[in-house]
Amino acid sequence: MTNGSTIKVADRRLNGAVDEEELTRALKIAFWCIQDDVSMRPPMGEVVRMLEDQDSNSININMPPMPQTVLEVIEEGLDHVYKAMKREYNHYSSFTITSHLTSHATCSNSTMSPR
Repeated sequence: MTNGSTIKVADRRLNGAVDEEELTRALKIAFWCIQDDVSMRPPMGEVVRMLEDQDSNSININMPPMPQTVLEVIEEGLDHVYKAMKREYNHYSSFTITSHLTSHATCSNSTMSPR
């Protein structure tokens, strides 16, 4: 986020049609939410307020410390992440959760975690 390569994390299918300021803001929020130290993560109510901020100026979002997971992705590169996401999405786009006390619930994932 600090070296101007924010656009590289956008979905390739967007073909660069991304508001870089909005993407940077979303990444900051996401990075706060995945902090290694759980006590540094914002409460969900605060996350919702940050995401719903229409003019993007009323709530200032500080630059978060870089989470270890993100550092690993940067080190390994994004190509393998895209491939893993595509592979996992094709094979695991839905799954069934079985509970001892309740019936089956089916969930579908619109995005997949690379890990």
